[in-house]
Amino acid sequence: MGILEPITHTEEIQELLNDAKKVYDRAKNKFESQKKSTSKSLEKLGKVKISAWSSGMEAFVKAFESFKNIEMNKISFTNSKFIGCDEEPKQMLMNIENATMNAEEIAKAGIAAIGTGAIVGVAAYGGAMMFGTASTGTAIAALSGAAKTNATLAWFGGGAKAAGGLGMATGKLVLAGVIVAPIIGVAALIAGAKGKEKLAEAQKIHSEAENAASQMNIITTGMQGIENMSSNYIEFIKRFGKKFTPFIEELEKIKRAHMVEGSGEIDFDSLTVVEQKTLHLTWLMAQIYYHVLSVPILDASGVVSVEAKDALKASEKDLKQIRKEAFHMVGDEASAGNLVWKPIANKMLVINFIAMFFIILGATFLFTTSILKGILMWICSFVAFPIFLIYKDLPASRLYMLRLLRLVLAIGLALLIASV
Repeated sequence: MGILEPITHTEEIQELLNDAKKVYDRAKNKFESQKKSTSKSLEKLGKVKISAWSSGMEAFVKAFESFKNIEMNKISFTNSKFIGCDEEPKQMLMNIENATMNAEEIAKAGIAAIGTGAIVGVAAYGGAMMFGTASTGTAIAALSGAAKTNATLAWFGGGAKAAGGLGMATGKLVLAGVIVAPIIGVAALIAGAKGKEKLAEAQKIHSEAENAASQMNIITTGMQGIENMSSNYIEFIKRFGKKFTPFIEELEKIKRAHMVEGSGEIDFDSLTVVEQKTLHLTWLMAQIYYHVLSVPILDASGVVSVEAKDALKASEKDLKQIRKEAFHMVGDEASAGNLVWKPIANKMLVINFIAMFFIILGATFLFTTSILKGILMWICSFVAFPIFLIYKDLPASRLYMLRLLRLVLAIGLALLIASV
């Protein structure tokens, strides 16, 4: 410490300013990194939603609208907590049709043409803002407008810029109702401070740095929540789209089988029991897809909406309910249930073969210590072997259960043999 330190406070001032810069820069770097990551996630979700509306749901509408006299009120979820759960089936179908037409328009225009703001608008409000009557430019204008009027969407979508940027500069950045006032002119304050005023100014700068860093950390945490929710929706929509595709393909087959040239529509009552059940299950699946694509990710203040937090749990619950209903289908109806259970049974088939491979591998090692154990283990591997001709006509749900039981039995026997 120099002789004049008690008077000038040079070292103390420098420490305060250095620490202020470290605190601020650390928060700023995390802030900017998270903003970039969250923006990318929202853009990706917007693209995934546009693809889901313009492909999967569009194909569903084209196939489903070919049938008439469907009593959809009897095949609607009564326990749904999603946006639109109080809608009449006809209104829901109209909304789906408008959304698919608007999504097709957006897809044709191209992502670059409509701008990041509109894509973020789709991510945040992929439903309600897509349901308006479709007309050229309507969807794009509405979604772009949302991104410009909503502070959070404008910020993520590039529709607005903070004055002077985020660094040690002027301006305010609004996100989720939080205002960050960045530190201004640290170097100028240091140069202009004199005597004891320098220390007071340095203390003020340090306080402002901590305050700004604290607020940026709050926003960073909020953005992490938005990114996590966005990622969850991306994963679910992609996964559900794969489950939905076989239903649409089956609907197309039914349509082609019954559509007579010039007849226009197919009477639901003219379909077989299996075909009627297929339409029944397809409409239930479409409801889940509609609800997930419609629920807003963000609320008006720019934070993750309450509906978004509950929607995925509810959709998983509804999927389980559909699987349960399909599981109990017997006779001719079981063919419709196969649309639900065949992919699940096929996954179990793969797991059985993997288990069989490892049990055979274990048998190979056991041969080196005990030939009897090796032989027993090798025989045990065939318990997991899931393919037998006698089972070929079983419903997929029963095949799944048999394969699961064989898997559990094979692993249990293998462990018993190895431990003896």
